[in-house]
Amino acid sequence: METKEHRMYHLRLTYEKLPVPGWKDIRNTTDVHSLYWIMSGEGEFTHSFDEQLLNVQSGMLFYLRPGFTLTMTSSVDKPLYIRMLLFDAFDIPYENQTWLQPVHLDSLQLPFNKLYSPEQAVWIQEQFKQIGTLQSPDPHERQAEFQYVLSRLIHFMRDTNTSTDPYMKAFQQAKFWIETYYNRPLRMEELARTFHISVSQLRKMFMQQVGVSPKEYLNRIRNEKAKTLLLLTEEPMKAIADACGFADEFHFGKMFRAWNEVSPARFRTLNKSNR
Repeated sequence: METKEHRMYHLRLTYEKLPVPGWKDIRNTTDVHSLYWIMSGEGEFTHSFDEQLLNVQSGMLFYLRPGFTLTMTSSVDKPLYIRMLLFDAFDIPYENQTWLQPVHLDSLQLPFNKLYSPEQAVWIQEQFKQIGTLQSPDPHERQAEFQYVLSRLIHFMRDTNTSTDPYMKAFQQAKFWIETYYNRPLRMEELARTFHISVSQLRKMFMQQVGVSPKEYLNRIRNEKAKTLLLLTEEPMKAIADACGFADEFHFGKMFRAWNEVSPARFRTLNKSNR
């Protein structure tokens, strides 16, 4: 019997708590999964289980599972500015060549809260910005884009739930670098040297953790970004090539055809004509 499943996320709402001095609030929508990204300011949170007081600051990301309540108090001198994301999460089981009914998830097994480095915070901020500005008139396209960005963010949160293994830590840092700076030139030797690991060990870690080499992982990131830009924008090929880290439009077209068996222009035409 073949058994597998597909993880899905459905966007409910995105909104912001503006930096008004001394504001107080309680998490009222508790039937969903939530991410609270602290963009700036300071404050205090009290959660529902042990009434522990948490000091909150810029660069912290909170995951709140369904049923989890939270009391939030903003500083007067440095008011909190929070970007919030509410979503549903469920698995769709697949058995005997048949997709079954979705099963809602009670928890995503993510860290409740974590303070990220300034470099990591820039990347997280960009993910929230992308989700907050989804503009496609087609709801299916918006859902697909949301699914892609949120999945990437959740994987990042899991990967950076700090490991004590130096090889694992180097892998997580290298993977984060690739996902953030895929539009820059990349040499595996420099990447390995930056994170104090050999090229062979870095390749071994990528093969163990994601099933492909670092170079192939970079290619996948560039390819998915290129497809997203082709579908959701009217940017010319040269601009897309630049945005995805290709040396020029010719190299972009050559690689895209190798990966997808169709040219970028043809890919755009075929998929937009099917909308």
